[in-house]
Amino acid sequence: MKKIILLTGILVLCGIFRTEAQQVPQFSQYMFNGIYINPAYAGYKDIFYGHMIYRKQWAGINGAPQTTMLSVDGNLSKGSNIGFVYTNDRIGETYTNSLMVDYAYRIQIMEGGRLSFGLSAGMVHHGFNRAKFTDEDGAIDPKAQDAKNVWKPGFDAGLYFDMKNFYAGFSIMGLVANKADAESFQIIRTDANYFLTFGGIIPLNSKLKLLPSALLKTDMKNPMTFDINALLMINDMVAVGGSYRKGVLWFSDIEENTMQKDALSLIAEVYVTEKIRLGMAYDFNLNKVMSGANGSFEVSLGYYFVKPKKKYVTPRYF
Repeated sequence: MKKIILLTGILVLCGIFRTEAQQVPQFSQYMFNGIYINPAYAGYKDIFYGHMIYRKQWAGINGAPQTTMLSVDGNLSKGSNIGFVYTNDRIGETYTNSLMVDYAYRIQIMEGGRLSFGLSAGMVHHGFNRAKFTDEDGAIDPKAQDAKNVWKPGFDAGLYFDMKNFYAGFSIMGLVANKADAESFQIIRTDANYFLTFGGIIPLNSKLKLLPSALLKTDMKNPMTFDINALLMINDMVAVGGSYRKGVLWFSDIEENTMQKDALSLIAEVYVTEKIRLGMAYDFNLNKVMSGANGSFEVSLGYYFVKPKKKYVTPRYF
């Protein structure tokens, strides 16, 4: 109990002192691997699990964001879990590479219920493609002349609770100030990103299960985004469904008709084998400001390094 109180207090204090970090990528398929937005998720599946996800934002717009994330996580010993997350995020000719190491400590707090405390630390590399800023004679654009690729530290924290047919998580991504400086024009000043997630499993019959979930994301400055998702699992092999994302102006005075991030998503996941999971998603933009862009698409691939355990239901789906 003393460990619970101490670790909870540390996490709450981190949230009170608002800090700055790079913008955290968001995926429509976040529910398939929560480690991307919460370090406390590490080891959740009780086995070592590898995952890859790629997202192409606003297809058809030159320089639109592209994000690739790779992760491996699993158990170290009783209660201790570890994870590794690599991210490559590109916007125009600038890019961000990060490598984070996650540690999660998971304890049993009730019959069938577990609580995990997670911390993440690593380095973030901000750079740009200097070749794209040179003319035919090899002269570099004055705006990029003094700019340098830079390294910044990264820290995240989270809590995660799960039981047989329910889960909930809270995380703070970006606990160290990474703001623009004179050496690198591509780093933008942002606040820490707060994520709240929850979801579960509703058995319908022997072959069908409903998998509802929701996500709230905010930096307490820009419009909050709220995702509502529902997937139908068929024969424990195929999940199909959709998601609705809405921008909410609770913490922002930015004009509603220019900054809302409204979208509809089609989502599907297939168990190709007992060890391989393949996921896909396509987002349709609903807000007027992006009416000239095509949608965004994602593809994900997961691999269990051993056969998934049958005795614990929830990790089979999330």
